Amino acid sequence: MSLNQSSSAATKVVKQLANKIVNSSKKPEIRSLFVELTQTLNTTSEAHYISALNKSQLNVTQTKRFPIVQDAFNQILKDANEYEDDSNQQHHRRQMETDRENPHYSSDVDDEDEVQKPKLSTSNATYGETPPTTISSLLHLLSNHHDGGRTTFPGDFVDAGSGRGGVLCVAALEGMFEKCRGIEYDKRHSQAAFALETEYNKYKYKQLVNSSATREETKDNDPIQESHDYDTTASCVQYICGDLGDETFEGASVVYSNAVVFDSPLCSTLGRILDDATLQPNAFVVTATKQFALPSFELVDMLQLPCNGGQLFTFYVNQKRTSIIGSDSPKLSSSRGAVPAVSDSEYMRLLRSTHTTSEREGSSFSSNMMEQLVAISLQDGGLAGLAFLAALGASETNVRYMCDNHALLSSLVSKLQLNDGQDLPTRASASILLRAVSAFPIGRRTIAQ
Repeated sequence: MSLNQSSSAATKVVKQLANKIVNSSKKPEIRSLFVELTQTLNTTSEAHYISALNKSQLNVTQTKRFPIVQDAFNQILKDANEYEDDSNQQHHRRQMETDRENPHYSSDVDDEDEVQKPKLSTSNATYGETPPTTISSLLHLLSNHHDGGRTTFPGDFVDAGSGRGGVLCVAALEGMFEKCRGIEYDKRHSQAAFALETEYNKYKYKQLVNSSATREETKDNDPIQESHDYDTTASCVQYICGDLGDETFEGASVVYSNAVVFDSPLCSTLGRILDDATLQPNAFVVTATKQFALPSFELVDMLQLPCNGGQLFTFYVNQKRTSIIGSDSPKLSSSRGAVPAVSDSEYMRLLRSTHTTSEREGSSFSSNMMEQLVAISLQDGGLAGLAFLAALGASETNVRYMCDNHALLSSLVSKLQLNDGQDLPTRASASILLRAVSAFPIGRRTIAQ
């Protein structure tokens, strides 16, 4: 099946294959059908994935805000680099004067090389920088998950490891938060971030002043005109040079971390702090390249976007489970948006929403199509069944269905046993599936239980 195959044709193929599997009693036929269904799901999932990402990017570039964000960021970036250059030159001159007064000063040292360092840019990979288009794509995706993109977030945006400040500036320009703050340990990068903050505040002040002047000039005319000329929705920004271990993240709606250079102890510390933090209800934690251990969160999306020099990196979108009155366990609020996860294709959702009657082994029972396929794959699917389950493993909702089947873990354990005579392909397939399941908190909790 090609990527451009029509949606109706793919839907028909998925339904036919699923129905044949459910109503077949012959293992060779079941396994052959599972191979076809898995190939179809992989292809249509890839098509959905590409389509969803393209739609996400188009939503960003077609909004009125993103051209403003892009132009404003480029201008602020240019001014900040000039501001930093001036500051460095002044510091360098003072340092040279001090050094020459030192009797041990050597003129052989190349002072110019000492002060040179890479400028902040929209694409370089120094210290793991995230391009503006990627941040805008992520924020619009989170906004859709939050409430369908209808309102701004109630809490702050926090960049954990904000580097030279580009992410925070773009997030503030998007205008989805009242306040955006970043924490960076490295003083060298913080110096660049403070320069960016200075120029950002100049930009925001200028926009507000110009907007006020326009209101005075056009108060007898169309007051809406000002919104097309001046950007008055940008958030407040605050850069902090400090240790992430001292941050509480209190009141945050979105915490972002490009964790490409974070080691395991730091990831563990941040995961523990965030899991215990007093965040906004249904808050998001988004990490690039690495996952944090967040027991009270659900992994609601995984996607790949350009980062750290332009290559595609995996972003993990985690959402805080909120305690519901009368419930024994916290759950995600049903108001987090109707937009499905990028990693969840429409054909997987089709299988979960379809109820069918099975007539296998002389008995007839009605249940969810996905539930039946999971049960059959474990019982009669063999390697093809394991491959089918692994194909479902990119979606958190599908993993929930797998974990609801109490035979899942016992079946995987038996397939991993060396003393049961399992062959290498079977053990490898079971291992791949177990890893896919354990990528999600619901999978890890099921394994622990």
